[in-house]
Amino acid sequence: MLGWIRLGLLAGLLLGLLAVPARAGALQAELDAASPAATLRSFESEMARVQGVYEAYRANPTSAGLMAVEATLQRIGRDLFDLSQVPPAIRAKTANAVIARLADILARLPPIPPADVPGGVGAPAGDPPKRWAIPGTAIRLVRVAEGPEEGRYLVSAETVDRLPHFYNEVAGDPVLRPELRGNWTATQQRVTGPWLAWLPLHAMPEPLHLLVFGSPAWKLLAILAIALLVGWLTLHWARIVQRRAARLPAWRAELSKLSIPGGFALLVGMAHLAIQYQIIPSAMVANAETILVLVLLTLAGAWAASLACWAIAEAVIASPAFPDKIYDAHLVRLVARVASLLAIAGVVLQGANEIGVPALGLLASVSIGGIAVALAAQSTLENLFGGISIFADKPFHVGDSIRYGEERGVVESIGPRSTRIRAEDGALMTVPNADLAKTSLVNVSARSSSLVQQRFLLPEGLHPAQIEALLEELRRVITAHPLVVRGEDEPRVRLLGFAADQRSLEVEVFARIATAEPGAFLAAQEALMLRILGALEIGQVHAAAD
Repeated sequence: MLGWIRLGLLAGLLLGLLAVPARAGALQAELDAASPAATLRSFESEMARVQGVYEAYRANPTSAGLMAVEATLQRIGRDLFDLSQVPPAIRAKTANAVIARLADILARLPPIPPADVPGGVGAPAGDPPKRWAIPGTAIRLVRVAEGPEEGRYLVSAETVDRLPHFYNEVAGDPVLRPELRGNWTATQQRVTGPWLAWLPLHAMPEPLHLLVFGSPAWKLLAILAIALLVGWLTLHWARIVQRRAARLPAWRAELSKLSIPGGFALLVGMAHLAIQYQIIPSAMVANAETILVLVLLTLAGAWAASLACWAIAEAVIASPAFPDKIYDAHLVRLVARVASLLAIAGVVLQGANEIGVPALGLLASVSIGGIAVALAAQSTLENLFGGISIFADKPFHVGDSIRYGEERGVVESIGPRSTRIRAEDGALMTVPNADLAKTSLVNVSARSSSLVQQRFLLPEGLHPAQIEALLEELRRVITAHPLVVRGEDEPRVRLLGFAADQRSLEVEVFARIATAEPGAFLAAQEALMLRILGALEIGQVHAAAD
């Protein structure tokens, strides 16, 4: 498997080299677009340059030659077209397509006299108009009013959007200006990268050359085959990782799972480069594929960010320095859950911005939707914040015995919405965290000792000396118990006063038991009660004897 990974990395590196534009030699000046005439001259001269670069690539298909063609087209799109309304992710392929269509349209129009173009030879002097349309068409050149391109005449954003429609209207017309070639759109549909340029693709059956969405059918089939291969490799690798993760500690399992979205992103990236720089589909297919790739990479990035948060959380919990408390582990996992959601949101916003969905607009929509959801799920959010409050204040831990209201039980789990408590009768209670956060509760397990506090009546007929002797005996038998805490004025056995009948005396026994465990406390309390009963029987015997 390591061999496959190394092979994938090598392939990714080689394909990545294709994405780096080849050097075009000396630095080139910005294309002149100071007037409509200058923009048209720059476009026509650059298309002649594209012709020469493309013929050199056809004669010797190399990655450098393909990148030279790409760089020349990108220069035209950047300097002469208003592409501000095109999403960044598909701007390059869109520019290539509209450049070819504009060249093919101009080749089918009669030559425009220079005097009819503002800024041309023989044209009226003065400041050119802000907007100018090529005669007989709706193709407009517009002067940019502000920004880095201020004062330049560019093919308008509206025209960029409508050029495919304009091209379809004249595609069947004869070419009137051979110097513009007139078949750039068809050339883009048939061109392939250097790895495929040497294959006899023309010998394939005719149905495979039929255009589907502007691309030959064989290109779409090749893209589908690559997609299926990426899916199969990803599923195969995911199964291997899942089997290995089942035998690893939690943090290492989460860390190993990172290789699933990572490997998927690598395969998708390699496939994208192969499609864009070797198969080279039409702009329609290429833009759709680019958007799909960005969506997949965004999902992979969000998945990886979530797994990274969980891996860090499990690594913290597994650290020897981490306190050995289930409660603290729950807190770390809750933080990991919140952090993973924030990380996913950040990756999705970034991906949406690349696709063309403004991040601020999406964030505003998410915020408005979040407010609506918050209002609809107010109780759920209240319980969530109640759980966070419990985690922050730490009034109890998992395994503690607590009393809240009239109920008592042992905490079994603390979730983001509710806490599960096992009652003394064995019933499992699910208590909303919001209720626990607002309720006065007692953590029985957190006490340092347990308290025995009993009151009872002395037998009637005892003389003061007998009462004093009985109290001393009670103090002795209580103090003798090994779990009774001895301290200043503890344990205590005191007369409180006369009972309601004014004939019996009330006594209070106060003793602390050095245990917080309910079973041990009840056993100690039982032993003390038996000793008290034994002492009282002796007192009754003495009273009867007197």
